[in-house]
Amino acid sequence: MANSFLAENRNAGFINGAAAIINVPDVEAALLWYQDELGLEIEFAWGDPIMHGGVRAGNTSFHFQAGEPTIPTTAYMTLYVNSLDDLYADISARNVDVVAPPEVMPWGMRAFMVNDLNGALVMFADPSTGE
Repeated sequence: MANSFLAENRNAGFINGAAAIINVPDVEAALLWYQDELGLEIEFAWGDPIMHGGVRAGNTSFHFQAGEPTIPTTAYMTLYVNSLDDLYADISARNVDVVAPPEVMPWGMRAFMVNDLNGALVMFADPSTGE
């Protein structure tokens, strides 16, 4: 079975990156929340009013787009981080809805979770602490 997985990665080397696109009711508000509350960098904002924008998180980015559906949220994002405790101290000192403080998750990685301004779950996980 494991060998069949190897045969399916024939195009992986062509991919340079990826960005999830998340539908939100207000793109500008989402961009500013991720900048101000989580301390991430706004990569771009397009349109007047803003209809699509991106946030940079390390070597990756994710985008917000004005669109439906926005509720119920059907996915969450995980940001892999260094210095989990320092990041938690910064974020938890703000007006952020912390869902779970830093803890070892069932799969062995240490992480914490917050809800963003639209109720979407964001997990910060330290890959050096487990699988």
